[in-house]
Amino acid sequence: MKPTSLKDIAARLGLSVATVSRALQDNPAISQQTRQLVMQTAREMNYSKNFIANSLRSGQLPVIGVIVPHGVTLFYSSVLDGIEQEASEAGYAVINMNSHESFERERRNVENLQRLHVAGIIASVTQETNTFEHFAKLIDDHIPVVFVARDIPENPFPSPSAYHFSSVTADSVEAAHRATRHLIEQGCRRIAILCGPSRLKMVQERKHGYIEALHDNRLLVRPEYVAYSDIDMASAIDATNALLDLPERPDAIIALNDTLLFAAVKAVKLSGLRIPDDVALIGFSDVEYVEDVTPTLSTIEDQSHLMGQTACQLLLDHIRGQQLPIHRIIPTIQKIRESSRKNS
Repeated sequence: MKPTSLKDIAARLGLSVATVSRALQDNPAISQQTRQLVMQTAREMNYSKNFIANSLRSGQLPVIGVIVPHGVTLFYSSVLDGIEQEASEAGYAVINMNSHESFERERRNVENLQRLHVAGIIASVTQETNTFEHFAKLIDDHIPVVFVARDIPENPFPSPSAYHFSSVTADSVEAAHRATRHLIEQGCRRIAILCGPSRLKMVQERKHGYIEALHDNRLLVRPEYVAYSDIDMASAIDATNALLDLPERPDAIIALNDTLLFAAVKAVKLSGLRIPDDVALIGFSDVEYVEDVTPTLSTIEDQSHLMGQTACQLLLDHIRGQQLPIHRIIPTIQKIRESSRKNS
């Protein structure tokens, strides 16, 4: 059977081929009623886009590239699921690439997607990334970029007309402030924060919220209670042990992602201390099984699936011609469980 073409859809609806094509691209120049009619008819006629033919005409594949540091984690799997859901509904395929927290791999991933002439890229930078020229090179090729979860500095390039990328991030400052405030309400006074690498904008923002909460509650900010580590289990356990070995051991720890949270749990338990009696814990995590461990873990959830959906929506807007950068902040959800509840 001959595949359905744009001409076939146009003939059934009495529209021009150009109108049908623009409607299938969700072009706002076509009325919403017409777009819906064309899309419904295309589904009924089992129309399938010819990716190769379309890309030869446009010089661009109907494909979105995604680069994440850890594709196998529940957080980034959820982000990717949100991206794929939105992309699929808009007729785009998704290529997912892992940087494995390596700047060099991230750079190569960007170059490979650039050579493929993808329609756009959604990226979350690595813990090693401190230069951003590989993203700046995408501007000349008109490949839009949206950063998700881990953003880049506001002025990453030396040019005074520096390009500003769109981003979707959690409300990091407020979330860390709220978590610190909760621990203070539980009677904690020696509150430490287990950070990732200091160069990450996310880390800087969450540390800022933590410090603000201490100031607001007239508690001393102690530099020895701010611990940095790489985002891996071994490094985070070492950093937690260093906190626990201080002459005045912290009575609470805030961990800035899943890996750091579970490393802190392991280190505290191996030291023979009790959670939360000796050390209360709360961490940023979207992991479902935080309720299945003992004690159950208090968490700040980033709404990772919504972050992925929102990032893809922004990217699609840029692909369709939206030029101005947009920065969306996704509210977090704090869930208090046994690990931080001292006042029962």
